[in-house]
This record gives sequence, structure tokens and C-alpha cells, in this order.
Amino acid sequence: MCNPTAAPRVLVEKKKHSLLLTTSSFGPTAEEYAKKTDGNSNSKDGIPDQKDLSPTVLSTVVTIFVVVLILRGLEHGMRYAFEGLQNVHPVFEVERNRHILARHIGVDFMASLAVSWVGVANSHVVLNDVREHAFGRSDSMSEDGYRGRMFTYRPAAQRILLLFLGYQVKNTYDSYVWNDGIVFIFHHLLSGVTAWGGMFPGLAHFYAIFFMGISEISTMPLCLLANFDDEFGVVGLGDAFPLTKVAFGALFAVTFIVCRCVIWPVCTHYFIKDCKMALKCESEQAKSRRKWIKMFMTASAGLSALQIVFLGQIIYTVYEEIVKVL
Repeated sequence: MCNPTAAPRVLVEKKKHSLLLTTSSFGPTAEEYAKKTDGNSNSKDGIPDQKDLSPTVLSTVVTIFVVVLILRGLEHGMRYAFEGLQNVHPVFEVERNRHILARHIGVDFMASLAVSWVGVANSHVVLNDVREHAFGRSDSMSEDGYRGRMFTYRPAAQRILLLFLGYQVKNTYDSYVWNDGIVFIFHHLLSGVTAWGGMFPGLAHFYAIFFMGISEISTMPLCLLANFDDEFGVVGLGDAFPLTKVAFGALFAVTFIVCRCVIWPVCTHYFIKDCKMALKCESEQAKSRRKWIKMFMTASAGLSALQIVFLGQIIYTVYEEIVKVL
């Protein structure tokens, strides 16, 4: 299960700096790399090391900066769009209201859409194996395969992590400007650090596709629903557009239950098992990532607990709405 046997040294072409705008720009997959090197690897694990396949740190940092600029541009574009809607309803006449809507739609919603889009496009990588093993139709998630899930480089996952980190950078800044509170800022910073660890040194790409990609499907309606919150959104928007608020609320509840309450616990179960296996392994890749593995396990436990809290809030909110109707 843990194979620290040395492999022949393979010469790797020097990587060039570039903007990372497509999945192909993030380098070859492990399978493509294996064909190119006739199955040899510079890693003692027999799995190509992240540093041989991933883009350069400079390319990553520059692209993150570009992502932040794009989100900023989308935000200003939405501000301009809502300016043209001032005569539609009095709620749009207030500049602060327009800016809040622009933030939640142009930044939060669009960023969640981007990472979930890439995640869904690559959902077969993780969900097929999880589903087949969970229903006992295959041993695709067996302990023997943990190294591939924990240490194999996946360009799509690297792309998701980069987009996710770019969003967290913008989100942290916005939370400070809008005075969201220290809890939100801490959450964004922790999420950003976790995303960076997923890229450098590189870890758990198999699971990143779900946790930072597919699961963000439920965040999209939440970003839209946030506009109707009297504390963090636009005061009076819910009263002005009650049916729209109910629709977004229902969509959020459904996607949250599917992504965060059904699929999330199953993926977390396999992820924690793989982390424990990796911590026992004495291979070079495992030993060099032990601190990150422990951090990922802690973050996973904390976020999983939050899902339970959020589910309780959803149930209570639904109860309150039903009582109002009755």
C-alpha cells in the first residue's frame, strides 16, 4: 500500500511562465506524463510529483491577480447595470443597495459559478468512483488506491483551486470593506490557505474537485439569497420581491441538502480514511505533506460540523415560513 521504492530519475522540461486560463494550460495529467516518460517518475512513490507537473508559482500568483481583476470588473459591470434599473423599483434608487447587489451577484455568484462549472465538468473523476463503491458495485475507493487520490496531479483540480483562491482573496478584501465581521474574514483566509496547500505542495486533487468545485453549486443560490438578508443584503428587497426570495430559498435548500448533506458526508468519510492512510505512509510524498494532511483533516472536520449547523438553520427557517402561512 505504501511503496517508497526509488524510481529512475527522469529529466523534466523546464516549465515556462504563462497565464493559466484553460485546463490544458495547467500542465499534463499524470497519465499523459507517464506516457511521455515511459512510465518512469522522479518520485519514489511511483506517482509523478506535483512539482514536475504543476504550473510555476509565479504563473499561479499572476493568474490569481488576474482572476481578482476580472471579479472586480464584473462587480463594476453589475453596478453599472443596476444604475439603469433605478426607475424600476425604489429599492434600486439607493446606491448602497446597488453596490450590495453587484457584490453578491458579480463577485460571489459568478465565482461560485466558475468553480462549480469546472467541478461539474470533471465530476466523473470523483463521483463515479464514490457512487460505485458506496453502493458496493466496485472497489474503486479501496484503501490500496489512496495514493492516487491523495497525490496524483489533476489539472482540472488545480484550476478549481486557483479560481477558488482568487475568489477568497477578493472575498477577504470585500469582507473587510463591508465590515462582515472577523468570522467571515477568518473563514475566507482559512479557505484560501487550504486551496494554496492543495496546489503547493499539492494534495488531494481527487477530492478538491468535489469540495471546492461541485459542492459550490449550493453556494450559487445562497449568494443570490443573501441579497434578501436585512443584515448583509438589501433591506426591504424581500418585501419588494417575495416570490423571488422564496424561489431562491427553495433552490438553496434543495442544492444544499443534495451537495452538503448527502454527498458531502460520503466524500468526507473516504477523504478522512485516505488521510489516515497517508499519515501512516513513509514515502517521500507522504512525509513531505504530513502537516498539510493534518490541517486538511482539521478543516474538513470543522466544515462538516458547519454543514450540520446550516442544516438546522434551514429546517428552522422552513418551519418559520410554514407557521407564517398557517
